[in-house]
Amino acid sequence: MKRLFQLFLILISVSASGQIIIKGKVADISTKEPIPFASIGIKGKAYGTVCDENGVFELKVGAFTETDTLKITAIGYDGKKISMKVAKNFSNETIYLPSASVQLSEVKVKPKKTITKVLGNKNYNTGICLSFTGAEGNYKGAEISIKANNKKGRLVFLENFNFYIVKNLYKDSLTFRLNFYKEDKNGLPGENILRKPIIFKTMVKEGVVSVNLKHLFINTDDDFFMSLECLEDEIDKEKLCFSGSVSGPCYMKAATFMDWMKIPFGGIDFNVTVTYQK
Repeated sequence: MKRLFQLFLILISVSASGQIIIKGKVADISTKEPIPFASIGIKGKAYGTVCDENGVFELKVGAFTETDTLKITAIGYDGKKISMKVAKNFSNETIYLPSASVQLSEVKVKPKKTITKVLGNKNYNTGICLSFTGAEGNYKGAEISIKANNKKGRLVFLENFNFYIVKNLYKDSLTFRLNFYKEDKNGLPGENILRKPIIFKTMVKEGVVSVNLKHLFINTDDDFFMSLECLEDEIDKEKLCFSGSVSGPCYMKAATFMDWMKIPFGGIDFNVTVTYQK
């Protein structure tokens, strides 16, 4: 099976079992500063990971072919692709990403008179406990998502994102990334609408976790997906889970660049408070 190999593969070592470990670092091409939490992997495959706060990553993979392509992305940067034929020979290198060349869009001004509405699953069903599904023993980059069901053409400003932790037995804080995606032609999460990453930590053991979005001025006039991404090496479902719903669907992926899967039955209790013109 082909493995996601890090954009800037640094050091490739092969264990007795044939496992390959790819190590590297991702940095800004202009400032040379590390890019924290960049995503690394091969699209459609079960091997992927996310850099740490210092832009450093380590990816354990099995077999691969030279036709595979290592892909690296980070919000606010142009992504990069490297053929495994080339990447497999990298040793102790840093891969640099340029800032995204995004055309300036029309500035959306938040109206003074607004209506507030909650999109998503408003009620928390603590009788159902759901968690991330990882791939190959790795949970970094695994995501859970639901559709907001915003009306097409209604310009909304995202105020805060909320979910409910039913159980958290971890002693230290847990790190997550919040993503918002446009809907693609297949009805699945597509392009990320964010221009800056939203990383947050929580130590909530049981109860609502709320992420304030007001200062980011995130807005959209179409339907969108809200997604929680795991930035921890592992998540034990017996130690951490979120409230869920009987009705679905929800959308999941087990690794950074795996395809999204639609789960028809059962959902996750995510919601986002929005405001729009009265």
